[in-house]
Amino acid sequence: MPKKTVTPFRVLMVTGIYPTDEKPHAGTFVKSQVDSLIEAGLEVDVLHPRVGIPSPLRYASALFQIWRAALSGRYNVINGQYGLWCVICRLQWGIPVVAAYLGDDILGTVTAQGGHSFKGNFVAMLSRQLCYWVEAVIVKSEQMKRRARGPQQKIYVIPDGVNFSQFHPVPRSEIRAELGWDQNKYYVLFSNNPKIPVKNYALAKAAVDRVCDKGVDIELVVATGLPHEMVVKYMNASNALILSSHAEGSPNVVREAMACNVPVVSTDVGDVRDVIGHTKGCTVCTPNNVEEMAAGIEVALAHTERTTGRADTQHLDGKVIAQRIIDVYEKATGLKIPRNTTAAEIPVKETAYAQE
Repeated sequence: MPKKTVTPFRVLMVTGIYPTDEKPHAGTFVKSQVDSLIEAGLEVDVLHPRVGIPSPLRYASALFQIWRAALSGRYNVINGQYGLWCVICRLQWGIPVVAAYLGDDILGTVTAQGGHSFKGNFVAMLSRQLCYWVEAVIVKSEQMKRRARGPQQKIYVIPDGVNFSQFHPVPRSEIRAELGWDQNKYYVLFSNNPKIPVKNYALAKAAVDRVCDKGVDIELVVATGLPHEMVVKYMNASNALILSSHAEGSPNVVREAMACNVPVVSTDVGDVRDVIGHTKGCTVCTPNNVEEMAAGIEVALAHTERTTGRADTQHLDGKVIAQRIIDVYEKATGLKIPRNTTAAEIPVKETAYAQE
């Protein structure tokens, strides 16, 4: 009897950010999700319009590709990443759309003055309205779900997964020797772009300076624009990760540090409290409170052994998160998706407008 052929479930992932040779750090969380879905047995094509061309042309090129995809009948679902890209995905009705929101596309973009930008508010308004018009919505935190609109039963809280194979504990002394860091100094890692107002670098610096004023030999290390393999080294070499943001959806760096068993000191934003709140050595602080953040750094420095962060966040493994996303795809399409437990190797490819 001939063996029955299983038709793979095909996804078109539409995103404005994705790792490239020029920017290997951009959209690494999207690539991790794509890799996890492929490992689970899905076929995923990535539509990443060419970087460096005017925004209207990027959106127009994406729309053309999406229309072509809708006419081809190849895809079972389109998964948009971030507000405006999700809007572009919905400008066709031939394929179900899953809109994945990242944070400020629902919550609004915080400015250097602490308010919200007009553009950010406009994008957030569009994103919230779009919730009515797509088959399913994925948000990163309960806070985002409360701000979203439309039927709550089709809005799912699913944070980004962590690649536990890539982010894992490595002896601190070993990595410091490789990086040339002082073995006897304290290092606190700020793994964000300090020029982005919402990341509130000033708070992180003020808190580290406050600890330094007490005679502690400590340095704030800024790591931005680095590929993942280097971020892992910086995390394992540091005594703590600091997140000082005004607002977040579900910050990836926090979960990555937890996977490395590195203490985290963070403002109470997004889902941070749920992720680190029960792990010894980690501290959740009131936003914009220098004293609390400085005290949290001291707690982290006093926690000389590795944390239990990796064990505490097993539910955030990328493989687990991929299965939750597949559940959403099934609800959005009404299809039963075959799952591959042997992790078949299906190469990811980018479409015609992808960055070379």
